[in-house]
Amino acid sequence: MRPRILRAACAFVSVSLVIGSCSSAPKQSDTVQTVKIQADQEAASGEAYYRQGRYDLALQLFTQALSGYTSVDDGAGIIRSYNAIGKSYVVLGSLDLAENIFLRARERAQGESPSLLFDSSINLGELYLAKGDAQSARTTLLNANTMPFPGRRSAQTAMLYHDLGTAEKNLGNSPKALEYFQLSLKTNLSNKYIAEAASDYYMIASVYSRDGMYDEALKNASLALSLDKRVESSPGIAKDLYAMGLIAAKKGDQGSAFDYFQRSYLVSTTLGFRDDMKKALARLVAAADALGRTTDAESYRHALADLENPPSSMGNPPSSMGTP
Repeated sequence: MRPRILRAACAFVSVSLVIGSCSSAPKQSDTVQTVKIQADQEAASGEAYYRQGRYDLALQLFTQALSGYTSVDDGAGIIRSYNAIGKSYVVLGSLDLAENIFLRARERAQGESPSLLFDSSINLGELYLAKGDAQSARTTLLNANTMPFPGRRSAQTAMLYHDLGTAEKNLGNSPKALEYFQLSLKTNLSNKYIAEAASDYYMIASVYSRDGMYDEALKNASLALSLDKRVESSPGIAKDLYAMGLIAAKKGDQGSAFDYFQRSYLVSTTLGFRDDMKKALARLVAAADALGRTTDAESYRHALADLENPPSSMGNPPSSMGTP
């Protein structure tokens, strides 16, 4: 996903230590409310970085927020921080750490908040999806759906539908997957959850692409791209363009595929998502060869070779790009 991660000194310390050494303990003169306000600000900043794809900085701020919430025993803040940290671990490829902290979040939420218990269970289901265990994900998500609590937010319902759609897709059940994604999309659009709706369109496109319905796939991927541009989600834009390239290539339109892959490569380059750059370059080489653009193919082949042999000091975290 990135050429390197600018890890803070303690961004990846053990969850068992409550990840509390990143920020200093509050001064004696600090009030509980002051600490909570500071932690809220750190959490909000972390969310902003997370949306931008700057997951390393997001993780740092989430851990600082956790330290503040823990210092004043703010249960809801602790649970939210656990979930935010876990989601950061997932996108950074540290799945065992993510599972550890999601389980902590769910355990703490059982005596704290039905709503946060639901969120923690959803996150655990998403972790199983990331691990490739769609059956466990579906079981966990269906169990979450049986949790009765008043005032379930529309965003929570949409998230559940989206994740169930992903589980059904991974289990090969396209009709059920599309049913769930459409339910999620309807909820997200009606509530103007733009980034979430973009994700729904992307997944709908991936189902159609897998089933050979390339025109429908391109239509939905284009809708995802439009919404991701609207909210300035660069990681989403890169992913959408790459997906459109894959679909166009499957359709036999190598010219359009080349254009989409090139645009995806350029966005990924600005983000520093190394593995995504490599994926796009590999596809660019294939598309250029198919089009007889030998000079371009050779140029991208050299660029890919350079990326595949980085200096030993550079990290190589996992890619965010799926295969529609």
